[in-house]
Amino acid sequence: MENFKHQIPNALTVFRIILIPVFIYFALNDYFILTLIVFVVAALTDAFDGVIARKFGYVSNFGKIVDPLADKLLVASALVIFSYWGILFWWLTAIILLREVFMTVYRELLKKRGIFLAANRYGKMKTTTQMVTIIATLAYRAILPKVAIIDTILTIMYFLIAVLAWMSAIIYLHQVRKERHET
Repeated sequence: MENFKHQIPNALTVFRIILIPVFIYFALNDYFILTLIVFVVAALTDAFDGVIARKFGYVSNFGKIVDPLADKLLVASALVIFSYWGILFWWLTAIILLREVFMTVYRELLKKRGIFLAANRYGKMKTTTQMVTIIATLAYRAILPKVAIIDTILTIMYFLIAVLAWMSAIIYLHQVRKERHET
């Protein structure tokens, strides 16, 4: 039974990955409320798997690799859907996703050198802001008709997310550079 408990965070991560194609299917078929519900459930699995893993020490190599990948796939799916729906400019989606690809590659290169890059508060702030804005966007799409002022506010929010994302990436680069020069 104890071994089963250790697998709960990993099971939640796998469940989140399974929800991604369901999310995409509902989004592409204009089931807006179901799209919102599936995304919120997926986002909650992310929160719960992290809390459980840290609180009980159920950290695994699988979780370290697959959990961030699941998060990136979920967010990327939402951003691409928003661009498809015409809510988000494609170029803004590309800027945000380019940062995610850059950081993933950068982290992997650092890992090969034995350097593990922990999330900083700016990265966490970016993730939180991103998730809240995605949920707000999905709720908007599910509940309200298209409203120009809301579209403008969302564009500004995603622009700020892009700035915050790249700012956190620059801070990560500076952090690693500083640590390497101190050792």
